[in-house]
Amino acid sequence: MRQYIITSGPADRADMIRKLTDGKHAFGVFFTPGVCRYFTADGRPNGAEETTPDRDAVRIPADADEKAIKAARARAAGRETVRAIEDAAAAILEKGPAATTAADRLALLRFVNVAYHSSGKIEGCHSIDSTAGCEFCEKTRAAAAENVLIICGMCYAAADAYKEFSWRRHTLNARILSTVLFTPEEFRAAFDIPEGALVRINEDGDTVNETHARNILRIMAAFPGARFGYWFKNVPAVAAGLQAEGIRTRADRPKNARFVQSSLLIGFRAAPVWFADCTFTVYPDAETTAAAIAEGAWACNGRRCRACGYWCYTPENNGGIIPDVAEVLRCGKDARAAIMAAYTEKKARG
Repeated sequence: MRQYIITSGPADRADMIRKLTDGKHAFGVFFTPGVCRYFTADGRPNGAEETTPDRDAVRIPADADEKAIKAARARAAGRETVRAIEDAAAAILEKGPAATTAADRLALLRFVNVAYHSSGKIEGCHSIDSTAGCEFCEKTRAAAAENVLIICGMCYAAADAYKEFSWRRHTLNARILSTVLFTPEEFRAAFDIPEGALVRINEDGDTVNETHARNILRIMAAFPGARFGYWFKNVPAVAAGLQAEGIRTRADRPKNARFVQSSLLIGFRAAPVWFADCTFTVYPDAETTAAAIAEGAWACNGRRCRACGYWCYTPENNGGIIPDVAEVLRCGKDARAAIMAAYTEKKARG
């Protein structure tokens, strides 16, 4: 039976795989500091170093095939990269917002992940994401434990399988953009957002605080040739950011953005705030979604934004109308049954 250990040690950085021959190790553990530590099958330390697994450990079963080993190597390299970024950003942020130099500020912005999506629902778009681990999201998910209609209970961004890299990169995005207030000029120097780009704000997570909202508004100002779709549930944070930036009327808002207010409750449209271009509501099944569309909601096909011409990213005059955009909930049979029961009861109560 083959047994392996993955290591980031400089001596074998290119290979990252080494066969173990002593027969004592059921899997290997990867450590970013560049050292190997051996563990037995049940995870107990085996050897001189008594230690617990590093947060970035990659474990390889003793009977792993080459495909699994290759995937583990990729995870190990990715974790090493993310750890280096986290540590470098933390070292700058520890100086405090007022203590950072111009070079520090530029370095921080270059740690912000501006993603381009070549597949998936927002194929063809960039995104600047936040974290589902912010205080607002944590509170709404906790409330969802008591109320299945709260959409945050279905949050894919908080799912364990999703946290490997995206959670950490998006958490760093949120930490940087909610801590230090940057200028439009700094965003232009650090971000590569081309003319005509479509940019989703908060595909994951939500606006953390006033500083975060102000930075998002300044990103919009920095790239007037791009089109932004700004999704939010945290109304107070966005409202505070608009106020601080001197934006007090709909006419003052950025001309290259749509403000999309996500409804908190499944099947129930949020009351639009003054700065919203539309609301976005997830309905519990195809029938309730069709009923909402029949009553005037606009349909989201829920699969590819390009199918409707990226409407949520296209600033335009709706003739004074603030529409609801309706999407059908995607979930398992049991979850849908529980949600439909709660939805029906709430509708009956009025």
